Amino acid sequence: MSEKSRTELEVALAEATHRARNDLQAVSAMLRLQATVSTDPAVKSALIVAENRVQALASLNSRLDQWAGGTETVIDSRQFLEGLSADIQATYFDQRPITIQLRVERHPIPLEHARPLGLVINELVVNAVKYAFPDGAAGTISIVFGSTDREALLIVEDDGIGFDPGQPPRGSGLGRFMIDALVAQIGGWIATERSEPGGTRCTIGWPGMAEPLLV
Repeated sequence: MSEKSRTELEVALAEATHRARNDLQAVSAMLRLQATVSTDPAVKSALIVAENRVQALASLNSRLDQWAGGTETVIDSRQFLEGLSADIQATYFDQRPITIQLRVERHPIPLEHARPLGLVINELVVNAVKYAFPDGAAGTISIVFGSTDREALLIVEDDGIGFDPGQPPRGSGLGRFMIDALVAQIGGWIATERSEPGGTRCTIGWPGMAEPLLV
């Protein structure tokens, strides 16, 4: 690819990104407005959750665009997860005594994997904030990322109240449906279990991490 063609492609990508970001902000504003005027508490709550998911996607896209540098196809896993965690804390924690701990190996992650992974992490952390630490309780959410036997592993774990596997899912169940669909996009699997002595651990694995660690 010539330098001129590369520059033209980067300009076109930047313009498309700008339009997409504006579209997401418009959708978010409409959802927020509809939630404001809704008199049904269930509808209002659902609209707020939908707005938060749109905002999460907009924030994720913004970071991916920044890290990708135009036409690059991979990003640094540590920079990605550190930035994503900072965004999540700023958006959802609202001065609550909850912290995120990161243990992240540095691997190149394909952009096509980064977006669904970012949305999955956002959904898992938000679920932990909502359900694992009731009544403003303090706690820790751990995010661990690494590679073993040519498989990538992502673990999101909290030290909250845990869950009863015999009980129906909390909330509408839409969040879990979204997580399963996003994990399927990268050809992965997910397992959820109680952790000891308490809390919840979600482990996600997917193939294709033969790439070496970054230095």
